Amino acid sequence: MQKKVLNVSYDRELGPILIGHCFWERLNFSTILSDCGFNKTQIKTAQISLLNRLIAQDSEHSIISWLQTVAIEEIVGLDVSLCGDDRFYRISDKLLKNRDYIEEKLYQREKDLFSLEDSIFLYDLTNTYFEGVCAKNPKAQYNGNQKEKRTDCPQVVVALVLDGDGFIRRHRIFNGKMTDVKSLDKILIALEDDFKDKPMPTIIFDRGMVSDDNLKLLNKYDNLKYILMCRPNEDQFLHQDFHNQQFSLLEGRDRKPKVEIFLKEVDDAVYLLCKSEGRKAKETAMRNKAEERLEAELTNLSNQIQKGRENNPVNIERRIGKFKERHSKVAKYYEIKYQHREFSYTVPDDIGIAKRFSNSLKKLKDKADKDEISFPALGKKLTEFNQKYTSDYLKTNIHLKKPTLTWAIIDEIQDKGKKLDGNYLLKTNRKGLKQAEIWNLYVMLTRIENAFRDLKSYLGLRPNYHQKEQRVDGHIFISILAYHLLHSIEHTLRQKGDHSRWATIRRLVSTHNYSTIQLPTTKGTVINVRKPGIPEAVHINVYNKLGIDYKNLPIKKNLA
Repeated sequence: MQKKVLNVSYDRELGPILIGHCFWERLNFSTILSDCGFNKTQIKTAQISLLNRLIAQDSEHSIISWLQTVAIEEIVGLDVSLCGDDRFYRISDKLLKNRDYIEEKLYQREKDLFSLEDSIFLYDLTNTYFEGVCAKNPKAQYNGNQKEKRTDCPQVVVALVLDGDGFIRRHRIFNGKMTDVKSLDKILIALEDDFKDKPMPTIIFDRGMVSDDNLKLLNKYDNLKYILMCRPNEDQFLHQDFHNQQFSLLEGRDRKPKVEIFLKEVDDAVYLLCKSEGRKAKETAMRNKAEERLEAELTNLSNQIQKGRENNPVNIERRIGKFKERHSKVAKYYEIKYQHREFSYTVPDDIGIAKRFSNSLKKLKDKADKDEISFPALGKKLTEFNQKYTSDYLKTNIHLKKPTLTWAIIDEIQDKGKKLDGNYLLKTNRKGLKQAEIWNLYVMLTRIENAFRDLKSYLGLRPNYHQKEQRVDGHIFISILAYHLLHSIEHTLRQKGDHSRWATIRRLVSTHNYSTIQLPTTKGTVINVRKPGIPEAVHINVYNKLGIDYKNLPIKKNLA
């Protein structure tokens, strides 16, 4: 063999594909899809769709070009030259058709694999917006409360139910105008069906879900337990307790902001009063920023009034009302007053003035009364009268007062608000819990926030470029399924004491490739050896923690 002409070619990314494939097998995806009637080719196509969403987040059309860069043929065993983008659209439709069965079996597999308990569920909503009008999707609706501030785009709302370890139990897709408080009923009906013969779980959600109707709804389920954060102002009857009770320090937060808690039972509910230094700093900064924005808008309006750009008192009061609405959390601390300009004149009875000057004053007064002239223009006109009719002007008693917009902080109300910074109230109907247990259960909601971030940032949940309802729902479902892979990977790492996120792991192993080594022989033929590269220490460290078999990957040889 002529070693000096050895070539290496056809490099394909291996690391992320290998990890994704191993967890696909570990979660029994192939068996679950086979039970749904998927054939072997369809199962492999579904795997490619999920792996792409986990790794690259391409559109169905762009998956084809992505396949030319990764080791799909070697790991999945599908000839990528036979793939067309219509294959991935069809597999999305078929996955969506079997959504409920797949979601149920997948979660049961995760329960067995990771020894999960379904006694705690977390519930919250997010949304995904669309580029385009989505005229063929009745769920796609515009919403002024769009969380990404893309009010110019229609959206749908995605509801997630997670268990206490952050695994998705189920998801639902609602129309874009669905609010947090209106969605709970549908989810509770589904949970009741899941827990027919066993106790209902404890459901945890934030104050966005809380309403009088939802509280009545929760009480309809005798065996349903909940932990929630009370709405603003709902804690008024406990204000004295916040100031006078002896709070205890929450333990185990040595390097984190201090949290103090106090437990109080009222009727059939248990309330946990909480004081958080971290939350106080955040709320103080938010209030200061809101005050700056309100005062900046008031200053701008005041300048417009003084320069005569805003003259109509009705419009001015309307704008002030909008300021108060936009900055409602801090506007209550302010006393805002607008005093419209004043203009009048009187001529002593025993003194006569020129008729032309008198008529000019009447016309000017009429314009002023109708707000057809600004204050600067009014002052300029009077100056002209003074110059033109000096003697008559001096005989006339003219009253002119400029318009003023003033604002001042009501210290008493603001100080009362400052004292409540960092305070919040949790409520539960589980009376057997200790105060620290209630708090620790509630903060599990950060896991659903992490899930939303993963779905939006790493799994292509938004934006959504599909236009038809079925394709939109299928796109979301594939992102949900890819999350099962992602969270299983991260959960396995955490069990090994490694808290790295998938984005970091993907970057670390992306340099591990499959390659073809070309070995020319003295007889003129070329031996092609298709094999994985030698993993580096950083690759081996990740593979070992995840239990990935990287030593027995397929090697192919052929003569050319």
